[in-house]
Order: sequence, then structure tokens, then C-alpha cells
Amino acid sequence: MVSSMKEENMDYLDIIKSSNLISGTDIEKLSAIKPQLLHAYTHSQLFRTRTEMEVSVLNDVKFPTPDSKYWQAIREQSVMFEELFNLSFEYRKNNVEILKLQRQLQNEEDDLERELIQIEIEKKEFLKLSMERIAKERIRELIEWQDIKDGLQIVCSPDDVNEHQLVSYTQRWINQLIAMGDSGSPPERWNLIGQLDKGIKECRKRGCLDKVYQAFDKNIIQFLEFNGIGQEETECLPNTQKSHPQIAEKAL
Repeated sequence: MVSSMKEENMDYLDIIKSSNLISGTDIEKLSAIKPQLLHAYTHSQLFRTRTEMEVSVLNDVKFPTPDSKYWQAIREQSVMFEELFNLSFEYRKNNVEILKLQRQLQNEEDDLERELIQIEIEKKEFLKLSMERIAKERIRELIEWQDIKDGLQIVCSPDDVNEHQLVSYTQRWINQLIAMGDSGSPPERWNLIGQLDKGIKECRKRGCLDKVYQAFDKNIIQFLEFNGIGQEETECLPNTQKSHPQIAEKAL
């Protein structure tokens, strides 16, 4: 970034100074920390770090299986690539606008109009550098997501997102119910319990309930059975406001 700024022959403090926005004393203060300002600008975080990807995005509560992590990484990577694609159009458009302004500047005779055009050129040149920085960071995150995908030992198809979802979602809902405890609002609890109840029933129907339960301690399974969650014979969903302290404590 610093080398690019030199190539564009842009001194940002001089640009700020020419605007008369701030005093000479403040310019001197900024000049004294100019290297640190450049470092802050070129190293400030734009998108997710690898830690945020693996710990915050792909956390084990929401994405408990390698397959669920894989498909979330697919989603994140796809969005990032689409944004990079759109940015390339904006970058090309900005470059053309700079050329048009430069041509306009050559033909303009009025001094004030020339000054306005020059301001627009400098503004768009700064925008160009910002776009280049954004593109570089998007590429970094795209590569990071691919590295994460390559390191996941998925069990289901890498081409069919539906294949893993029943097991992954049911495990996720169990994790969320445990984490919620007795703190969720009634609508939140009933929505979660409804999804989990149906998920367990569907897993039992498809013969994959063992895959779900193998990720949990037996106390968790006993907690679910005690509350009637996923039981075919229940005519209505259970009232899980009645907590099971010993089981919940062991589960957590």
C-alpha cells in the first residue's frame, strides 16, 4: 500500500493541508506521527481474521459437524467472491471517471472549475487506492476460507448441501437448547423446541438419530427424553420450563 501511494505521488497530509480544514499546528502534530498514521491505515482490519473465521463464525454450537462448517465456509466464500466481482466493476468505472476528469481538466480554462475538477481527481485516486486495499483483503479471506475447507474432514457430499443438514441442524438445536437453559423468552423457547422436536423425529424416521446422539453425553439424551422432546407418542410439545438442574449442570 505504501509503495502504491508513492507511485500515485499522493501525500495525504499535503492534500489535507491544502483544504485549510485544520490549522498549521495540527498539521505539524500529524506530521510528527505520519509513519504511524500510514501504518494504521494500511494495517487496520477490514474483514475477518482467521481466528474470527474459525472461532466466531464456525463455532461448535451453531456448526457442530465438519460438514456444517464446510457449507458455512462455502457460503462465506461465495459472498466474498461476489463482492470482489462487483468491486472489479466499480474499480473499472472509477478509472474511466478519472480519465474523463483528466481530459476535462485539460480543456477547462476557468481556474475555479479547474480546482473543482482537480479535487474530484484526487478524491477518486484515493478511492482507487482504497478499492485496491479492499480487493487485496477480500482475496486474503477467500484463500483463508479455502484453506479451512481443505482442512475439514467432511462425511457427506461436498456438492449437496441438503445431505448433511438434518444431523447438523439437530445437533445445533440441542446445543442451543442447552446454552439457553431457562433464560430464553417463551417464543424463543417454543421456536427452538419445535425445531428440535421435529428434527429428532425426522432423524429417527431416517435412521440417523444415532449420528446425532453420538456427539452428546448420555445425560443430555436423558434430559431430552425426560422432557418428551422428539417422542412420537406426545400429543403436544413439553413444558421445558421445568428444569432438570442435575442433568443440565452435567450437560454444561
